[in-house]
Amino acid sequence: MSTREAILAGAQDVLARRGVEAASIGELAEAGGVTRPTVYAHFPGGKAEVVAALVARVRDDVLAAQEVRDTDEPEAIARRAVTDYLDLTVRHRRVLDVLAHLARTDPAYAALQDELLDRIHRRNARFLARLAADGRATPVMAPEHVSEAITGIVRRFAERIDDDPGVHDELVEAAVAAYLALGGLRA
Repeated sequence: MSTREAILAGAQDVLARRGVEAASIGELAEAGGVTRPTVYAHFPGGKAEVVAALVARVRDDVLAAQEVRDTDEPEAIARRAVTDYLDLTVRHRRVLDVLAHLARTDPAYAALQDELLDRIHRRNARFLARLAADGRATPVMAPEHVSEAITGIVRRFAERIDDDPGVHDELVEAAVAAYLALGGLRA
């Protein structure tokens, strides 16, 4: 692991536990196994730049997950999309929690949080709307509402998986089943 990644990994835990305001550069350095000057060498903007780098990493992962190639098998696409979304949410849960906290008071972070969710929701809604138009899905509500419902399920299941990784497979299957049912992809 590079020094930069070690700093980010340590910072993720400290920021989630202590909050952005309370966490110090010294704590970030200690958690990353480096010195304060090393943190500043990699992140000259200090704590704000560390947070920005963590959020950018989440954004990049969300964008990469959105590059799922469509196939002619809607159930397979849905399964992969929900599984990837849940795994991504588990992997970045602490940063997403920090982002949600910052978004409450900082319009720039609120816009970034909205952008992340909007990308997921728009792509998903387009997918379901296209299937519905082709007669291959009968969503139980508007596609954008299906997407928002799944986001709520994914967030809750991510918390449970983070607390007990042993429930991962069960909750992935439950999330996929909920998406297929809400999206009207199963008879």
